[in-house]
Amino acid sequence: MLMKIIDSFFVILFFGTFPLIIVILGKYNYIYDYVACQFQSNNNEVFDFIVVGSGSAGAVVANRLSKNNKVLLIEAGGDPVFYNYIPLLAPNILGRPEVDWMYKTEVQKDTQWAMENQRSTWPRGKLLGGSSNLNYMLYVRGHPLDYDLWANITGDPGWKYENVLPYFKKSLDYHGAYADNEKHYGQAGYGYLNVEKRTYKPLHKYFVNGGKELGYSEIDLNGPQKSGFGPLEVTQRRGERHGTFAAFLKNFMGRENLRVIKYAQAVKIKLDKNQRAVGVWYIQHGKKLLAKVSKEVILSSGSVGSPQLLLLSGIGPKEHLKSVGIKPRVDLPVGKNMKDHLATMIFPFIINVTQSMIPERDFGLKTFTDYFFQGHGPLTLPTGTSSHAFFSSSFVKKTGIDWPDLQLYLMAVGMYGSFSEDISSLTKVRKELLDKYLESASAIGKDAFVLMINLARVKSFGELKLASKDPLKHPIIDPRYLSDPHDLKVILEGFKFAIKLAEETKSFQSINAHLADVPFPGCEKHKLRTDAYYECYIRSIAMTLYHPVGTCTMGKGPKDPKAVLDSKLRVLNTIGLRVADASIMPEIVNGNTNAPSIMIGEKAADMVREYWAQQYAVCDRWQRICKCKQSQQKCFYSKLP
Repeated sequence: MLMKIIDSFFVILFFGTFPLIIVILGKYNYIYDYVACQFQSNNNEVFDFIVVGSGSAGAVVANRLSKNNKVLLIEAGGDPVFYNYIPLLAPNILGRPEVDWMYKTEVQKDTQWAMENQRSTWPRGKLLGGSSNLNYMLYVRGHPLDYDLWANITGDPGWKYENVLPYFKKSLDYHGAYADNEKHYGQAGYGYLNVEKRTYKPLHKYFVNGGKELGYSEIDLNGPQKSGFGPLEVTQRRGERHGTFAAFLKNFMGRENLRVIKYAQAVKIKLDKNQRAVGVWYIQHGKKLLAKVSKEVILSSGSVGSPQLLLLSGIGPKEHLKSVGIKPRVDLPVGKNMKDHLATMIFPFIINVTQSMIPERDFGLKTFTDYFFQGHGPLTLPTGTSSHAFFSSSFVKKTGIDWPDLQLYLMAVGMYGSFSEDISSLTKVRKELLDKYLESASAIGKDAFVLMINLARVKSFGELKLASKDPLKHPIIDPRYLSDPHDLKVILEGFKFAIKLAEETKSFQSINAHLADVPFPGCEKHKLRTDAYYECYIRSIAMTLYHPVGTCTMGKGPKDPKAVLDSKLRVLNTIGLRVADASIMPEIVNGNTNAPSIMIGEKAADMVREYWAQQYAVCDRWQRICKCKQSQQKCFYSKLP
């Protein structure tokens, strides 16, 4: 993007020279890993734990367990590269095969009408740090009632908000605006994830003041969440992306107990005759190898990778497995409870002040000196996103419970020259439609902003299945967006709220904010500003917010028809096999999923360590004599439930 819009010698030098260096270093790193692989002896070495996937949860699990156990971390990608760390480039990272799995959904009947082939792209991280190195870095925990609902679904109070809060805090090296809130941000000495506030917040004051006019306070949206408006807090360090690779792996790669193998795609879990996980088959540089484990295999490959690996291993719906030629081992509803946040960009809101980001006008040498020397300025904001809010639809308000089902983002981006091309690349909305829309609005070159509505609590759910038994072939992903009519009703209310905020508050009217009054191509038959038009617009361009969850959902146990895991994250009817990532969520949280996934990694590591500590609890002499049931449960290497 920047090469096309910044006419500066320094910028051309920067973005012209460094990519070449990055490519050279990347190739060197790949060659190094290839050569190192030839000298690895994998046949006889046995690890205590194997963690598959190094993303938001997997990096945490590998870090925590390798402190006292021999851990193998298997990652399909390599190291993050230079452009992964610059926040403004976040949209441009997506769709690069060296770091992104580049999944695509099936055709969506009820939405994405304006997208190429009515399909959505699903970016998922294929590198150390996983999707935490592709995301927009928002640190959002979700609502306390999200976790109380998990506890109710699983029958395990350990998932209540008050009990997962310590795991959110455990990860943190907090430098945000709310450090005085000790209950929610008090830190341990081993929190490595840097979370900070952003001082560069274009149009933020108009956003929060407009919210106040509509009855919402400016608040911390994490401590704990409730309805309101606020600034973003982000997983950055001095303005640079700080994903889970930087936080939990980069400084621990030399740890004696931790072995990390890169460019290695796990293809099957090896189960013995008792359904115990005893190893993982993976392909690295064209070779199929087996890694052996003595205690547990922990899948942290995300909401696509983890269910795919279970299915390839014969764990899943038996009829589906038979249909693709895989022998069923354990019949479980893997892939059945998929949910994802659906978001709609509303644009352009034209304004009469030069306070939005138009790169070809605003970016110069100072932009780069601010970023590289101070960690400040436009390069710290992905697509100009600076502020967000949570609020409730009428369906929630009538319950009297403050549990928002809508999230609103402010993106302070003007209509720069290549806006259509960049949005098309990001969302797969057809470029010719975007060009026609913005040309009709006479918006190109004007200061403006975008409001994005996120359907935070989703009722529609989809499914993931295997396309074939070939482990290298992408699975079939069908989220079935808007298949539940309730979701469209809620997002329609959010759409109207966003327009009201921009066009009916004194705050935004002080800069003459107004939505362009031209129809989006394909919706011309509907009268502007009517529900029918808004519904057409939503169905045309609503997009994934890259938050898939639930494909390996946890529940109350084998009798729960939706459960793949128990509340301790153990795969039902197997031994020594767990899942720890966003796929375990029985219901989607109402905010961004990166922080909850990191929390899941922390909690999973503790559950694993607690279990194995109990396995090796040896009774003293008097306990051996005692025949009480309680003593027997914790002694003599007992196999706990």
